[in-house]
Order: sequence, then C-alpha cells, then structure tokens
Amino acid sequence: MRVLVNGLSVGSLSGRHVLYGHLQQLAKWTTGTHELIVVHAPHEPPPTALQRSNITWIAAPNAAIHWASRSLWEAWELPRWLKRHGCDLYFTPNGTVLPHCSVPQISLAQNPWCLMRDVPRTWTERTKARLQRTAYRLAWQHAGLMIYNSQHMRELYRQNANGLPEGRSCIAYQGVNEATFAAAALAGDQVERQPQTIVSVSTMARWKGAETLVTAVDCLRQRGIAAQLRLVGAWPHRDYERMVRQEITRRNLERQVTIIGEVSVEQLHREYATARVFALMSRCESFGIPAVEAQAFGTPVVGATGCAMPEIGGDGGVFGPPGDAHVAADLLAPLLVDDGVWNALSQRALMNAGRFRWDECSRPLLEMFSRFSPATISAA
Repeated sequence: MRVLVNGLSVGSLSGRHVLYGHLQQLAKWTTGTHELIVVHAPHEPPPTALQRSNITWIAAPNAAIHWASRSLWEAWELPRWLKRHGCDLYFTPNGTVLPHCSVPQISLAQNPWCLMRDVPRTWTERTKARLQRTAYRLAWQHAGLMIYNSQHMRELYRQNANGLPEGRSCIAYQGVNEATFAAAALAGDQVERQPQTIVSVSTMARWKGAETLVTAVDCLRQRGIAAQLRLVGAWPHRDYERMVRQEITRRNLERQVTIIGEVSVEQLHREYATARVFALMSRCESFGIPAVEAQAFGTPVVGATGCAMPEIGGDGGVFGPPGDAHVAADLLAPLLVDDGVWNALSQRALMNAGRFRWDECSRPLLEMFSRFSPATISAA
C-alpha cells in the first residue's frame, strides 16, 4: 500500500517529534510491504534518520506554508496528489480530514489549542479556533480512523462533536526518543542533583502557567524553602514573557528564577538530570513530552489537572489545578525537602517513563494497514 503523509502542519518542535517518531517506526515495520510518501514544507528538509528506502519526500510549494493558504492548497491539491502518486491511504497529523478524498483518511489528533475556549485571545485567534473546531467535528465523523495522542484529547473531540456519531478511533501515545533514554542511563547517579531546583521545560506560550510557578516559588520562599526555578524553552508571545519578567521583578525573585530560553539537546538533558523536580502548570496540554523526558531521568513531575498531564505523568507525578500557585507550592514543597518522598516518586517516575517507547507507542498506527488493506476492504 502507498500512504500519502501530510507533514505540512508540523512546524513546531513537538509536532516534528511526534510525526517523525511514528514515521521511523512505521518505515521500519513496513519495509518491503508499504511505501510512505511524505509531503513536507519547502523550508524544512527531511531529517537524516528518515532517509529510508520506503519513504519518499516531496516538498510542497511556498503557498502551503501559512495556515490559511495551506488549508486551501490542501483541499484543492492533495486529492490530485493522491491520484498522481497512486496512493491508497491519506495520513495527516493535524486532526482534520480533506473535504474531497477518494481514499480512506487516517487523522492523528494532538493539538488541543482551539478546543480550550479560554486559550485563543485575539480576534484572529478566535476566528482560526472556530474554523479548526468545525474541521475537528468533520474528522470525528468522517475519518476512516481517528488516532488520539491521549484519552484527554479524545474527550475534547467528543465534547466538540456535540453528540455527533464517532467513527473508528484508537489511542496512540507519543514516545520518548531512545537518545533521551540513553542519556538518562548514562547520567545515572553520576550527575549531582541541584538542591531545591525546579525545572520547567516547554514552549512558553501564554497558557503554560509560568507565572503560576513564579508565584509558587515566592510562596515557598515565605515558608523558608530556598527554591530555584529554571524556565527552559522559547517564548513565542513577547507580551507574555514581559509579564512574567515583571512578576519576577515585582516579587524580588531575580536570584530565584532564571529564564534560560532555548537550549541544545545536551543542555536539556542536563537540566532534566540535575533538577530536583520538573514542573509545568499548563492549562492546555494534549500530552506533555518534556514531563515524560524528565521522568526518564528519574525526575518527579508536578503538573496541572484539566489537561493530559495526570494521564501521562501517572504515578510519577502529583497534580493540582492550573493557576493555583499555593497548591503548586504545596505539591512542590515535600519533593524539594523530603528525601523519602522524593525517592519514592523518582522511582515511580522512572517506571512510568518506560511506558513511552516508540516501538510500543506507534503500534496502534499499524491498524491503518490491516483495516484498509485491499483484502480487508473486499471482505467488507
């Protein structure tokens, strides 16, 4: 079978992590039996690790870069590309379906942004969110197979569907790269934990709750706990970064809170290995890759309810409501000062991270081949 894979929506680091991780497994498992034809953005060259015999990479035109023009280009051109390349299936990681498509469609849902009603703020963002919610309802109904990256994401789609009947679906979690597990094993007990240090890793968008952690550090300081917070990741919204910096200054926490920004993979691994706790009080999270990466290093997680983090962090974390800095401080305090509590949760974090290896997480995607093979369709 030939599968046309639409990789145009994976502009973010996390998006590429998910698509490329699944593709690497699928290509390995289906060599000699199936072919993957991947459409990619012209400015994003294919990764070296995915230069395989059964993967063909095709660059889309520049018109397919911006989300609005890309939607029009996909609806008009991709059905033609499916016929031109003799494809049997269409796979997209953006949670939607094409309006006119002659082959079964497999859609991977992993972006909850438009489904969290208080997250889009500007007029443009709200308009985009309404369009996306409509597209998600169509996918819920009409996809040959919907794949969700968490039960939380599936529930958001269900709520958005307003009682519409659902097609076939399954859950496929995201994996942690083997290089991360290898780095964690190498670090082992050789890396010294920095006392009372909290690391928060994410793309620091407005809904990630960085200000909640800043306030929580202030609460901990008032309790006599000398917590240190390190904020690692890019800041896509400059107004939000300014607000967080102002809050740090207002609370006189310049020595306690450090904004690191983007880092190399090697430094990211050091951050995970040396921190006492990983924390992310995000209001909008369909999975939470950095939390699981931190757990691979034995670093316990403090996260927010109302998103996928309790589902993903499992027994290796503790969770409280987003936006509540006092509860966040309550959850952080024993992990920062009590070795017994920390050791127990650290062991559970290691065990939980073991659930998220690509060779297990990608396995549900194989259903697309068994479900839509010519023999299966003929029998149906």
